[in-house]
Amino acid sequence: MTSQAGEEWLSLREAAEMLGMHPATVRLWADRNELPSRRTSGGHRRFRRTDIEARLRQESELKPNVASQMLIQNLIGRVRLDFTAGTLGRFSWYQHFNESALNAYRMLGRRALDLLLRGLNDPAHKEDLRQEAIQLGTEYGTVTRKAHVPVADAVRAFLYFRTIMDEAVLQLAEVRGAREQDIPWLESLYQIQTITNEILPALIEAAVTPESLSL
Repeated sequence: MTSQAGEEWLSLREAAEMLGMHPATVRLWADRNELPSRRTSGGHRRFRRTDIEARLRQESELKPNVASQMLIQNLIGRVRLDFTAGTLGRFSWYQHFNESALNAYRMLGRRALDLLLRGLNDPAHKEDLRQEAIQLGTEYGTVTRKAHVPVADAVRAFLYFRTIMDEAVLQLAEVRGAREQDIPWLESLYQIQTITNEILPALIEAAVTPESLSL
């Protein structure tokens, strides 16, 4: 939507897609006046494209710290290895995931990595991260329920990948910690656990209840 002044206004969903965030997070930023917005006569939020672009530039200026860069790369490598080596096929829980569920889980997994990366680099926004983690867990649970995946198997899969995350931190701490004492490995592990501890309960709750996602 373009106003007479030539300003382009975006809906909540469009702004969220542009930012790569969940609409709930963008709504929270607007409520806190961290992101300018206005409401239409019908009560719908609208965001100026120029404000969204400014926010994106601001986010791009945040430099990932060395620890988070190494951690995420190590984590991605481990997950890819497990997929290509057929390691996952040995687990009974993996057999219950159809192709549709696997594709959905992979997409959510990429978002989880992005959430972890932001949590490692900018832990100050704890409430934003917590809300996103809960929403992500809800979406995991919704995929689980719709794909008829046993909840116990979804939990086993989540804990398997969470263990990979923990091991990635501990391995890097062991290999590099002696030379790079300034890298907060234990703090990184704590940040990962803080986020994943919010995802898992939300996953279980959404998987066992019939309510759909509320955006």
